[in-house]
Amino acid sequence: MRIRVAVKKDVVKISNLVKSLSHFYLKDQKNELPEWFDKTLAQSEFLKRIEGSEYFNFVYENEGEIIGYIAMKGSSHLFHLFVSEKYQGKGLARELWGFASNVCVSNIYTLRSSLYAVPVYRKFGFIESGVAGEIDGIGFQPMELRV
Repeated sequence: MRIRVAVKKDVVKISNLVKSLSHFYLKDQKNELPEWFDKTLAQSEFLKRIEGSEYFNFVYENEGEIIGYIAMKGSSHLFHLFVSEKYQGKGLARELWGFASNVCVSNIYTLRSSLYAVPVYRKFGFIESGVAGEIDGIGFQPMELRV
C-alpha cells in the first residue's frame, strides 16, 4: 500500500470511489444527490482538478486498487477526503491527511465536512468554525485547523 500523486489514468477509479461514498453527504442517505452536486463528481471534473494547478491530488493505492483519495485546493483547503468503506477505521484517512498536510503546508487549514465525517476531522484536530448548513439535502459543517 502506498500514497502517491494522482495522475490522469486514475480519474475513473477516483470518480467511482467518490461516487460510491457520496451518499454520506446527504442528510437523508435515502435521497438522491442533487444534479448540480452529482456533476461535480463526474470524471471530467476530477480530470480538471488533476490536470490543473489549483489542486493537489493524492491517492492511496493497494495492489492497483485506489482505496483512498485526498484533494487539497491550494495549500490550505481540504477539498476531498475519501476512503473505501471496506478500509474505513484502519487509519488510512489519517495517513492521507498526514501526507497531504506535509506537502501542502499552511498555518490554517479549512474544509466543509459532510456531517458524517465531522468526528474524523475532530480526531485530526479540526474544530467547527461556523454553523452547520444544508443545501438541497446536502449537510455540511465548516471546520478549521490552526497549526
